[in-house]
Amino acid sequence: MQLEAMKEQLQHIIQEYSAGKLNLKEQIELSGQLADHQNREAEQILHNDWKSALESNLISDRDLKPVLDRVHHRIRLNETNKVVRLTFMQHFQRIAAILIFPLLLSFLAYFYFQDKPTATPTSFAEIECPMGVRTKFQLPDGSTGYLNSGSRLKYPVQFNGERKVELSGEAFFDVVHNAEIPFHVNTRNLDIKVLGTTFNVIANEDEQTEEIVLQTGKVDVSSRNGKQLAVLSPNEQLILDIEKRTFTKNEIEASQYTSWKEGKLVFRNENMQQVARRLSRWYNAEVVVDDRLLDDYTFHATFIDEPLDEVLKLLSITTPLSYKEEKRQSDADGVFQKRKIVLKINQSKINQFR
Repeated sequence: MQLEAMKEQLQHIIQEYSAGKLNLKEQIELSGQLADHQNREAEQILHNDWKSALESNLISDRDLKPVLDRVHHRIRLNETNKVVRLTFMQHFQRIAAILIFPLLLSFLAYFYFQDKPTATPTSFAEIECPMGVRTKFQLPDGSTGYLNSGSRLKYPVQFNGERKVELSGEAFFDVVHNAEIPFHVNTRNLDIKVLGTTFNVIANEDEQTEEIVLQTGKVDVSSRNGKQLAVLSPNEQLILDIEKRTFTKNEIEASQYTSWKEGKLVFRNENMQQVARRLSRWYNAEVVVDDRLLDDYTFHATFIDEPLDEVLKLLSITTPLSYKEEKRQSDADGVFQKRKIVLKINQSKINQFR
């Protein structure tokens, strides 16, 4: 009795499919039974069902008549002056194939979309630090850092599979260690890869150099096209010349390049070109050395939140230089240019520093 009930249920399901009444789950279950060569009951029910339908000519126009019409049409196209007889098994194989094919497609589609992860768009956050301000930040993985005046940092609100941020300007990073997921800082020209370390990056859009200073740990520096440039150790600096596409690697005291986050401007025996470049960044001004004789002099000092004018006065006292501020010009919209300070040698003071 149980076997008969199963046969009746299977026959009912096949009839429901022919009427287009099965849902996706029921179609998948039916396709599994029809694809099972050991399931003689399913084969027999199909055999009896289609034989009865063919013999009684009760095949519905909706399901099988178009199928048979297509079969006969193809025969008429391919055979001329020749009588062709389709045996019952030929009818059965063609009809069964048309039944099983959409079921198989439904089966594959169900599991394809079931297992395929749904792609979700990544949301980004951006921190823009105003001029004259330093901003502390914390990233989704717990890494922290400081963003310097006029800088911008873009990062995903959640790290999914990778830790990557984009920097324009200057920032100090204290990265949480994760050996399996490296941390990347991307600038216009560099890809800086770290596992867990503290380092400083300078990548101002209006400058022809980009700099990395490593305080602790190790960083792997590459170009944006994937070419490795150098691996830095603590108290090492890499300077990329964007125009020449060359770089230099120097030994430095990292603390003098990272103390800005504490409001300290530190110089340790730096030449005047380096001093001018760092003053320009710190005060958002244009400080230029207009005399090569100044390259022979170095500067050693620490400033804590001092205005630019006070720093320039101290420079003129402790080195044989003089400075002049050029008149600021404004554009058509009334916006004034940056302050421009020109450093020159003071001939009358040279003997005092020999």
